[in-house]
Amino acid sequence: MNKLSLFALIVPREDGKTWQPFLSGMGLRTVFSFPCMGTATRSLMERLGLTSSEKTMFLAAAPRARIRGMMRKCINDMGLNVPGTGIAMSFPYESVGGRTALEVLLGGQEFDPQEVSDMIMPVLPYSMVVAICDNGHSETVMEAAREAGAGGGTVIHAKGTAGELSKRFVGVSLASEKDMVLVLVRQDDRRTVMQAIMDKAGIRSPAHTILFSLPVEEIAGLQSLMEEEA
Repeated sequence: MNKLSLFALIVPREDGKTWQPFLSGMGLRTVFSFPCMGTATRSLMERLGLTSSEKTMFLAAAPRARIRGMMRKCINDMGLNVPGTGIAMSFPYESVGGRTALEVLLGGQEFDPQEVSDMIMPVLPYSMVVAICDNGHSETVMEAAREAGAGGGTVIHAKGTAGELSKRFVGVSLASEKDMVLVLVRQDDRRTVMQAIMDKAGIRSPAHTILFSLPVEEIAGLQSLMEEEA
């Protein structure tokens, strides 16, 4: 199995400055942050005691062996298991584009580059569905996902860089303004949710959605999805 993971943390925007030094204290030197928006309904936000759907997403690479300990620290030191405080996840890297890129991502963390390899991943209980659609169509994507049984999601505003090359193959400009919609689902529901999004907001629809999924290794802070271990 791959030895390197992508650590992802989504927290309320107002808590972002508190999390930045905490992540650095865990040894994460190269951390990317993105402003984003949650898609929870108003009634759900009221039940969770939230006043804003504005979020910050942090992304950082870490050796897979450290991830579970990092999750525990997020819960024990930052109270991530309290509703409304955020969610942390990890995803296995399949490969990294060269030793230099690996060193930049890890920012000095000890890791053997030879341990990064392409290997068959096991079946994991959760998946992150990633939908990249034209700006303004994120709600169409989320409606389709909810109709298929998904809960809330996170929307990130972005811009593609494929330009004319993408037009040549799919007739869609990826260089235009985009919304990236992240939806956490159970592995058993992944195909159903993805098919629903493709049917309602696929590449040939006005949303021009490009869709893929990532396996989720570890999760903390979303107890409504967690199943108790036997």
